[in-house]
Amino acid sequence: MNILAATSHKARSARELAFMFDIPLASCYRKLRELGASGLIEQEGSELTSDGKRYKVYRSRIGSVTMVYEKGTLHMKVDMK
Repeated sequence: MNILAATSHKARSARELAFMFDIPLASCYRKLRELGASGLIEQEGSELTSDGKRYKVYRSRIGSVTMVYEKGTLHMKVDMK
């Protein structure tokens, strides 16, 4: 949820996300792969650092989530961008 929220308005790199949420970089890449395989996040592009290294940036594909609890049942609707 944190990664999806952080990438909803701005594309971010794995390193940036790992730093934001204080998680190991390897774990962050694993989570990004899982979210990508689910279709919830996508690679938006790649950027170049000042020393010439490329890194990927990711953005959430979720536009909105609506949850309704009615008569003992939870319904969730996810609208994609």
